[in-house]
Amino acid sequence: MTFFRHSEARLRATPQFPNAKKAKRYVGLLAALAIVMPASSSVCAQGSIAVTVVNMIPQQLSGESGTDSEPNLAVNPANPQHIAASAFTPDPMGGAHAPIYVSTDGGQSWALNSIVPGNDPRTGTHDITLRFGSTSNVLYAAIQRGDATNVLSVLRTNDFTSANPMTQLVRHDSVDQPYLEAISVAGTDRVYVGYSDLTAAAGTTATVDRPLNAATPAAPVHIDMRQRTTCHSGAPSIRPAIHKSGTIYAAFFRWTRCGSAPGVYHTDVVVVRDDHFAASLTGAFTALREQPAPVGDGMPGVRVATDRLVPFGVRTLGHQKVGSRISIAVDPYNRKRVYLAWGDGANAASYALYVRRSTDGGATWSNNLRVIPSATNPSLAINSRGRVGFLYQKLTGTAPNQRWETHLERTDDAFATHTDLILHHAPDTVGHDNGRNDVPLGDYNQLLAVRRDFYGIFSGNNMPNNANFPHGVKYQRHVDFVTQKLLAVDNATEVEPSIDPFFFKVRDSRRR
Repeated sequence: MTFFRHSEARLRATPQFPNAKKAKRYVGLLAALAIVMPASSSVCAQGSIAVTVVNMIPQQLSGESGTDSEPNLAVNPANPQHIAASAFTPDPMGGAHAPIYVSTDGGQSWALNSIVPGNDPRTGTHDITLRFGSTSNVLYAAIQRGDATNVLSVLRTNDFTSANPMTQLVRHDSVDQPYLEAISVAGTDRVYVGYSDLTAAAGTTATVDRPLNAATPAAPVHIDMRQRTTCHSGAPSIRPAIHKSGTIYAAFFRWTRCGSAPGVYHTDVVVVRDDHFAASLTGAFTALREQPAPVGDGMPGVRVATDRLVPFGVRTLGHQKVGSRISIAVDPYNRKRVYLAWGDGANAASYALYVRRSTDGGATWSNNLRVIPSATNPSLAINSRGRVGFLYQKLTGTAPNQRWETHLERTDDAFATHTDLILHHAPDTVGHDNGRNDVPLGDYNQLLAVRRDFYGIFSGNNMPNNANFPHGVKYQRHVDFVTQKLLAVDNATEVEPSIDPFFFKVRDSRRR
């Protein structure tokens, strides 16, 4: 069932709900969530590994064909059965609030809950990321509002299943790609939002805001992290990673020279660190410094890679733009062990993802542990056993028959060896109907580790073909796997393929 603040009468008046029974189900309470699934299995056992993949579009939206891309995921550490997610999904009723996806059964079934201010009728919100406090059960969101341009709202709700709209804690103008992380410390939640501040002068745009007590709507403190000069406003992706000890890393691209080729920027990959929850403005995110010249420049932040070429604002892999792709993760039981992944390369022939590791808190970094050509959307996570997960999407084949593969790699030995699960592979030919035609997969996906399990979300071609899902899949929306067709709410009318979000969980019962 999907949760809306709309009346049953209004639902009955829409084409998606031809009878009162479906309308009543659609506005039922979360306890009544019970969607009948197709027979196709969502769980694939591979030795001691259990893999679950679920198409998240609710059955009542079986007729939709939007580009539900750029997904994000939040799993409640205090209750992993409670999961929230987001994508470029508008409110089906055209209301003032955009939806999030909600699950109370560990991701087996999903519903929509329209509680995010500022709905865009095409995409819901613009950029959006979500996290739960680690012990509070409170859900936080950082969004670019869908009803404005480059306006940041930081939001919270005590009950992500409630129909009450999320409360706004903070609002900023001229912000790009907010990315949120949260942690509970001594009974309060601390929220960190990395973003590019478009109002700042060149060289001062990589930013982290942090409400130290996010239970109250106090204004956060704006912390600039880019003390070296840069060209233009810099890349929009600033990714924080929090350790329970108070150590916080942030990774970003520093554009050093612009315009060497159309849409291509010379870029340094930079990691900064703070060891006290960034509680003080004085010296925040300056715990890492390069060595003085000639080894380095003595400035805060370590340049992990220098003078790399990154395309921005241009299609590079198939239909997909790939600029500003970066991820960082810290070992929950070793604050000095941190992994970094990013993408660079001036064109399709040279673009690749790179993974490196630091074991001394970011002071020094390994050589490349993994190089994945023609891939984008890296996301790293480290579970309670120290096992590293690496999610990415790779373009294969040649035009016009190219395909996207979604991979999850896992390793215990810094990628000396690893296992590789291909969760999805499908044609790069759909999802160009709602203004997202240059990023049909979105600018990011998400991988999380909760205890020993990996949870994730990605967007991709929703054609119901079992061959596209090597580890099985469960659809909520009406499909026919025999004819490989999507079906509308009437379970008969054919619907064109498009881009949907897919949830997955990988549970590994093996001991490390």
